[in-house]
Amino acid sequence: VSTQSTGDSVKTHINHLLSELESSETQITPTVRAVYEGGLETQFADCLTERIGSLDKDIEIMCSYHYQGFIDCVNELLKVQNMVKGLQSDICNVDTMLCSNSAELIDSHESLISQRLELKNMASTIQAIKLCIPVLEMYQKLKEEMLNKNYYSAIKILGHLEHTYLPPISSYSFASIMAQQIPKTRQTIKEISRCDLKDFLKTIREKSHDIGLNAMWQSHQTMNTDIPIDHILGRRPKSIEDGPLDFLNFAPIYRCLHIYSIIGEKEDFAKEYHADRRKQADLTFKFVPKIGDSLLESDSYNTEYFCKVVGFFVIENTLLHTTQGLVTHTSIDELWNLFLSCLGNLDQLLLNKDDQPQQLLDLKLLLVLFCQTLGGYELNVTKLYKLLINLYQKYCDSLQSLWKSKFQEVFGKDNYSPLSVDSDVQLQQLMGCAYHALDTPHAKFPVHLPFSKLVPEIYTLMEEYIEASLQFATHLDLSQTEVDDLVRKSTNELLTKTLNDCLIDLIKEKNLVLSQIVQVSINTSFLQRYSHCVETFVSSKTGCTVSSTQAKDLYGLKMFDNVKEEAKRQIHVKLTEKIDEFFELSRYNWLTSEVREYPSDYMTDMLTYLNNKFRTFTQLEQSVACGACEEAGKHIAHKLLEIFLDPSITQMTRVALDILDQDVIAYEGFALDEPVKGVKNINLLIPIQTLRNVINMIKQSDYDKYIAEYNPHSRSSQNIAPDVLARVLERFLDRDSKKFSFKSFSMNKNEKEMNQLLETVIKKLRTLNSGGSGSSTPTMLARKLSRSNLNF
Repeated sequence: VSTQSTGDSVKTHINHLLSELESSETQITPTVRAVYEGGLETQFADCLTERIGSLDKDIEIMCSYHYQGFIDCVNELLKVQNMVKGLQSDICNVDTMLCSNSAELIDSHESLISQRLELKNMASTIQAIKLCIPVLEMYQKLKEEMLNKNYYSAIKILGHLEHTYLPPISSYSFASIMAQQIPKTRQTIKEISRCDLKDFLKTIREKSHDIGLNAMWQSHQTMNTDIPIDHILGRRPKSIEDGPLDFLNFAPIYRCLHIYSIIGEKEDFAKEYHADRRKQADLTFKFVPKIGDSLLESDSYNTEYFCKVVGFFVIENTLLHTTQGLVTHTSIDELWNLFLSCLGNLDQLLLNKDDQPQQLLDLKLLLVLFCQTLGGYELNVTKLYKLLINLYQKYCDSLQSLWKSKFQEVFGKDNYSPLSVDSDVQLQQLMGCAYHALDTPHAKFPVHLPFSKLVPEIYTLMEEYIEASLQFATHLDLSQTEVDDLVRKSTNELLTKTLNDCLIDLIKEKNLVLSQIVQVSINTSFLQRYSHCVETFVSSKTGCTVSSTQAKDLYGLKMFDNVKEEAKRQIHVKLTEKIDEFFELSRYNWLTSEVREYPSDYMTDMLTYLNNKFRTFTQLEQSVACGACEEAGKHIAHKLLEIFLDPSITQMTRVALDILDQDVIAYEGFALDEPVKGVKNINLLIPIQTLRNVINMIKQSDYDKYIAEYNPHSRSSQNIAPDVLARVLERFLDRDSKKFSFKSFSMNKNEKEMNQLLETVIKKLRTLNSGGSGSSTPTMLARKLSRSNLNF
């Protein structure tokens, strides 16, 4: 019984395993493992074979049951196959028919699309043509106007084309071509107008004499005086009542003015007209006397000259009242002043008169009529009435103009180097009247003089001028004292105007280098030193002395002070320009960590250059040399402070600050070495003191003293603006981590606390700048900084 129950149990277990095997959808590994672990391989194989046989029987029974239905389904499928073949044939026929019928529709559709596109293009073309036709018509009209020389209408058409018609069709190539032609056409019109202007100017130059002659006859008739002018002006015109418009057609200039007004270049046209008229004025106003001709021919030439001048201003006056903005009272006054300046040579008229009363009277009558005529045209003729009594002054002005060119020639030929003389005879020939004033009575030749060849040549020219002035003054039937006064007055004008201006212009020349300006200053000093020789020379020529006749002294000699002052200023300018050139070579890397214990190259080169230049200042007056040195020091200090306070600097390392400090130290050493004899070191150190205070304050963290002693009303160099110091301190903050950017900086406490303390200092500085009060007193802030060891 026990054996049987065990066998049933095994069989039951195997059946259970087979059931799991049949129903399992996953792995069969657990089932197989259970068979092998139980040692049921044989029993399991037998049961599995028995189960397979049972299932085969079930399948056979099921197949036998459904076989007839399967046969029926196959037969139905065979029938459906024939029907499918027929359906397939019908579908192919329908597809073929549909393709043949739709081909014509597709062609019609493509044709419709093409026609609609053509229609759209035609509409666009019509619209474009509507836009283009007015442009083409305007362009054709432009060509016709240009062909008919209607340039005023043409320039208006150009404006319409450029601003109204062409912009809507700018995408078309022909429009671009037209647009490109507009500036050329406008330029062509301008050139044609310019040619018309030139022709008009040529015409008015030819007609100026007739217009002026008629105006002078009109003035004579209006004044109703008894002055006989027939022998001066010539025969009486047929119609005195004719005005300028009757002699000359002003249409060309009116047309040109309108054209340039439309273009928007009216001012340019006015400038061009004034420039051309200025050239004509130079030719018209320039008086060239015909020396050697007969008196009658000379008078005729003088009359012609003044008639042309009158005609010139009558035309200008006519344009003043018939145009707007082309001619103004100011432009006429400028031309009138130009004419007055040209009258400086009018005294040449007397060279052919031989002091004949009638000829002098004729000249006077001509001048009176000339003044009456132009006075009627609102010109100031006061100076002309003084012409005869001031003829000597005009003569002297002419001489001064000539001497100015001589001075400039001397300046141009001078080598601006100390003069070397080989013998006493040569020295006497060079110095002239100033020879006895030299401090070389027992000198051994060759002698090297501090000044250049310019000095003796200037004295020679002044002697020649005095003699030339005296030649004219001695023919005026004046007393000896009056002659002396005239000569001294003329010499004073030569000194104060001509020589002074020439020397100042020379000093201001851009091509003059520093060494040449220094030599000019030395030359001026020696000119002033020997200036009493000029006064002695005048007295020797006129026979009068200041002590004996109470004559006027040569006050013009004082002008050398002005020249020396200008030379001093130019020396300062040249030095500052050179210093600026050196500073342009400065290259500061504010974030560098590379330590350097010597000054920058540019600073070394600049200080070497200054030392070399200052050695050449030995012959300069001490005040000039010291002033130049102090000015250079101020400029260097200003440039260094400007570089340090540059707003574009946002961060800075201690190494960069030390490098700048090295440059400041180098300058301070330069100042202490007394680069110019007599200069005070303190005057060179004071300008750099502000920068020195800032650097020392940052390096030593001496903020407690600054905050405690700050006084906004003090102008002391020790007092630095709080906002400036705050901006500088901000450079030493790390913008990202709020840490200091110094690489060599070591902190003993929490970095965040230190950073906050520095920010507190900056805020307090800004509070000091605005005049407010913070939550912490200056002493409390200083103590916080001291406890935090915030040393840079």
